[in-house]
Amino acid sequence: MNVTTICITIALVVFVLAKRIRGQAVPTPKKLLLLPLVVSLLGVQNVSHAKGNTADVAVVVAGAVISFALGLLQGRMDRLTTVNGSPWMSWGTASVVILVVNVVAKLALDAGGVLAGGTSAALSSSILLSLGLTLLGEAAMIWLRTDPALTGAMRSARSYGGSVHGSGGPFGRPPLG
Repeated sequence: MNVTTICITIALVVFVLAKRIRGQAVPTPKKLLLLPLVVSLLGVQNVSHAKGNTADVAVVVAGAVISFALGLLQGRMDRLTTVNGSPWMSWGTASVVILVVNVVAKLALDAGGVLAGGTSAALSSSILLSLGLTLLGEAAMIWLRTDPALTGAMRSARSYGGSVHGSGGPFGRPPLG
């Protein structure tokens, strides 16, 4: 990992943290998914240029799956409200805790990978990939929770006595308490 990658990663984390904690309007699906896709592709490029062994590949794949899954969970825990008739998202305590768990899991997985015979250079090159997949999972879940076609289908299913699991509250989020 070079200095440029480290600077880009730190800047992205600070940018994302500031916007998510402060809150922001949920953008269109194209804008919602653009940054996560770009960061994920940069991560794939970093990983593809690293010279790794079998242990590295296994750890990177496991880390990618964990990051995406935690991103989905984070998107599920994000607070969604309506501001001026538009969906608004922000991070609460649960979202920040999931981010911390994700970082700790990534560090532990990389440390375990090095102990299993992996190379630290190859494993550290997957940081952008993990960040991108976390953001992609979160964006996908936010999109699913706020898409008018999906939320309309959920309302229709309930009005006809149907059941849509996990769609009890606004934007598909279960009601609190």
